[in-house]
Amino acid sequence: MMTAKKIQVVTHNGSFHADEVTAVALLQLYGIVKNGQFDILRTRDIELINQADIVVDVGAVHNVETRRFDHHQIKDAEVSSAGLVWQWIKEQTGQVNPEIDCFVNAIDRHDCGIEKMPDFSFSHIIAAYNDADLFNDKKQQSAFNDAVNIALKFIAHLKKKQTQRKQAVKIIASSAIKEIGKHKVLILAEYAPGWTELVHGESKYSQITHVIWFVKETNNCCIQIPSDKENSFVMGHPKLQDDDNALFIHQNGFFGIYASKEAIFEMLEEQTSKNRVNA
Repeated sequence: MMTAKKIQVVTHNGSFHADEVTAVALLQLYGIVKNGQFDILRTRDIELINQADIVVDVGAVHNVETRRFDHHQIKDAEVSSAGLVWQWIKEQTGQVNPEIDCFVNAIDRHDCGIEKMPDFSFSHIIAAYNDADLFNDKKQQSAFNDAVNIALKFIAHLKKKQTQRKQAVKIIASSAIKEIGKHKVLILAEYAPGWTELVHGESKYSQITHVIWFVKETNNCCIQIPSDKENSFVMGHPKLQDDDNALFIHQNGFFGIYASKEAIFEMLEEQTSKNRVNA
């Protein structure tokens, strides 16, 4: 049986950075190159570069048709090799992912000296994988592979989040809302990863005061208070108070666990009654 020729991907040797690491991870994640079917060569040898199938961040050529993605010769560049590869992948596959767009844009801006990423951000994490002996090709190749795996897992999660968000929209739309006094409780038909990005004080679900869902693995029910806005730690409504029926209440009061949703309803009804008495 004839073995298929492996795709040769070339990037530069020496110190590696977030842009070419991310570019290689994107090529893998979106199936442009597949595990076991490509080799990565890290070199600045122009003869080896010219023989490659895909060239990233080296070679002084940007040409999509020949799969050359070096941004260094682009005057006043605002895009790195990661951005060039991501743009090409979107054109090839029709992919749409705003979070990956933002992620790659941050890498572009950092690599092009427009806006430095803060300490301990993605670019610094990737840089930390460089071996102390930068020009020991064997050690650096192993370090580069480790860095690519980190980028691959992170971007794969961003890709998965988009799918989860779409699913969360469907679950929330099919879920019931129970009114208990001034409380409006969204009862998720099933847990929806990503619901916190959709239900907050600035969303169309701003009237929701509590969100609950059943956990079959532990046979109990969780309750959480939405934030005042997306990606905020500030609660949009008064915090939960510990009571006799609670199995657990987070010290910050944003999350709790009860034996059943009926126990949660009882807690909210008692809270409503107290508010009426104190009014």
